[in-house]
Amino acid sequence: MKISIFLKTFLTLLFSFVILFLASQLYLYYQFSDKYVDENITAVKEAILESASDLENDVSLSDLTLEEASSETQYIRFKNNIVSEMVGPTILKESEILFFVIDIYDNEDLVTEGKLSYTITIDEDIYNISYIYRFGGSDYLLVLTKIQSLNNIDVVLKDITITQGTFLLVTIIILSLIISSSFTRPIKQINKYAKSLARLDFDKKLRINRKDELQELTSSLNEMAFNLQKTYAELNSANNQLIGDIEFEKLQEQKKKELIMTINHELKTPVSVIKGMVEGMIDGVGRFSDKDIYLKQVLKQLKKIEDMTKDLTYSLKLEDIAKVNDSSNLKSLENSLDSVKELASIKKVTLDLNIKKYSVQMNEELLTILVTNLLKNAISYTEDSKVSLKTYKQKNIIYIEVSNKGEIKEKDLEKIFEPYYRVNLNKEGTGLGLFIVKQIAEIYKAEYKVFNDNGYVVSKIGLKNL
Repeated sequence: MKISIFLKTFLTLLFSFVILFLASQLYLYYQFSDKYVDENITAVKEAILESASDLENDVSLSDLTLEEASSETQYIRFKNNIVSEMVGPTILKESEILFFVIDIYDNEDLVTEGKLSYTITIDEDIYNISYIYRFGGSDYLLVLTKIQSLNNIDVVLKDITITQGTFLLVTIIILSLIISSSFTRPIKQINKYAKSLARLDFDKKLRINRKDELQELTSSLNEMAFNLQKTYAELNSANNQLIGDIEFEKLQEQKKKELIMTINHELKTPVSVIKGMVEGMIDGVGRFSDKDIYLKQVLKQLKKIEDMTKDLTYSLKLEDIAKVNDSSNLKSLENSLDSVKELASIKKVTLDLNIKKYSVQMNEELLTILVTNLLKNAISYTEDSKVSLKTYKQKNIIYIEVSNKGEIKEKDLEKIFEPYYRVNLNKEGTGLGLFIVKQIAEIYKAEYKVFNDNGYVVSKIGLKNL
């Protein structure tokens, strides 16, 4: 069962105040009882006994502290039937003193304690306590005390109880409203905020101006919301990344399937040619009977297949070679382009290599393959005897630019990075060079493109600078 904060506060305060109220009433009943009379009698008796020795030495009553024992008390020094001194309120007249002494000693309820004797009588709710201290002979100290009886204290306390009870009840209700309101308002805000967090709504912020535990709770909730929002964003990003990775894997799988189909198609031609030539040489039919000539042709076709399988092997293992924190320096290319330089020498093409000392995000082996394929492609298709390579930096990107004389048709530019696509079928090559360049660039999310520029074909790669 749900109990409101107001009700809880009210019951708590009610219980606390009732305990205090009952305790105070018990204390009052205990204080305003016969004990009050007994304590008064004791106090007066002790005062008389303490002052007896001084009075015997004729010290004046006014010089003693007898009156401090009880306010409604009359002290009379009665010696040789004469009143020598009298202090305190007039309860007993001088003419009544002798009869007073006689009445005390004739009283059946007389209490005697050594030289001190006293009687207690009640007259219309008034306690009359009469003391007589005999020093010797006809020398007395007479003490008369009047105390209001407290037998009607029940009526008084009952009136007090009703008044106090009413006052306390009103006070409890007001305090309960104030206290519960001070808690329910921020708690409702916190509850509303918590519900918005449960809905993953992070736009709202919790603001409570307090300087107590609720402020600490508010700070903790805001911190939790920040951490939750951050974690949710990271989780969402990870999920998106996972979805992207899955889609990428699917795309890669599809590309591999297409590549295998393309390989199958590309290999059929040289294999069929080799098979025809070999069968012709075996049977000695027609032009294939000249084995010396056609064995060289077979070897050429086998070399073509070997180049295709070599490039294919590189294409399939590129992702295994690449690592997350790969880096290399472009200057390393100067010592790894021997095969390109040899091809350029054979083709009688001059290489103009302008390589600067830039560090880039790419594996050194893959960087060499990428640049080698770009240069070999340029050497094979250049329309003059020169191929140039230059490197430069723009913002935080390092560009590698290879150019050669010539022009590629627009329809060919769209397909130039596809596997086994060749602009000129009469040119040597496997058709995988630029496809491998594309794969390497995509692994490192690098910019890559081939375009025509005023009679030149430009291949451009943009790598992240480190």
